[in-house]
Amino acid sequence: MWWRSFAYLRRHRLRRFHLAGPAVLLALAAASIYFTRWLTATLTAFVHGFMPEQLPLEAEGGTASDVWSGAMQWGQTMLDSLIEWGVILLVLWLKVKVVKYLIITLMAPFMSALAAAVGALETGESMPFSWGGLLRDILRGVRISLVLLTMELVLGAALWLTGLALALFAAPLAVLLAPVLFCLSWAIGAYFFGAAVYDAVYEQAGLSWRHSLRMGWQQRGHLFGIGALFSLLMGIPVIGPYIAALLGPVPCTTAAAQLYFSPRPKATP
Repeated sequence: MWWRSFAYLRRHRLRRFHLAGPAVLLALAAASIYFTRWLTATLTAFVHGFMPEQLPLEAEGGTASDVWSGAMQWGQTMLDSLIEWGVILLVLWLKVKVVKYLIITLMAPFMSALAAAVGALETGESMPFSWGGLLRDILRGVRISLVLLTMELVLGAALWLTGLALALFAAPLAVLLAPVLFCLSWAIGAYFFGAAVYDAVYEQAGLSWRHSLRMGWQQRGHLFGIGALFSLLMGIPVIGPYIAALLGPVPCTTAAAQLYFSPRPKATP
């Protein structure tokens, strides 16, 4: 279904929605560079505030104070580089953890508009554009992303604590269950991305975000199938988030909208 969505977008002249991915990537890249520079400068100034302006000069002789002074001078020299690389690694970790929801939040208006377009094609009923509706799409995207992120983090923390407890008190069992816990963690992430994609579809069907969560659980097979593909793309080393932004939300939303709006019996919330 995901692969066929590219042909669907081309056939119905909806390929313009593919531009949303590069636009979001540029916005995230700019925000990442600005945040890295700001955090580096802030931490550097903060740490330097606790450092003496001048270190005592090294005295002749190999005393312990000379060794300590030399170590302090070397540390102050390397401090800026250490902070810079530390911030780069922190931002990279944040990207891995939250970039999925940043992508979802930024692309929420495009996903909603695409779901509406697909829904109009499948049902023959179109919804007029309004700026108020666009604002609601943005606010709903932020809200559903926060809700899903919180739920995923809580479940992820529960799995992490389970793995830690097993490692401390039942190490052999922890080794055996480690692949299971890893697969569960991946499956949770996949499900919640599918929930975010389907929320754009459910919104066009008139469901509130709470009903969206309930309906998603009733159709969890579809949600997991859509989200699993995005999670696989996100898992590509280094370039995963970029590939996922380009090939994830738009085709996945198209596939989800087709599955939901195509003429067939649908579950009720």
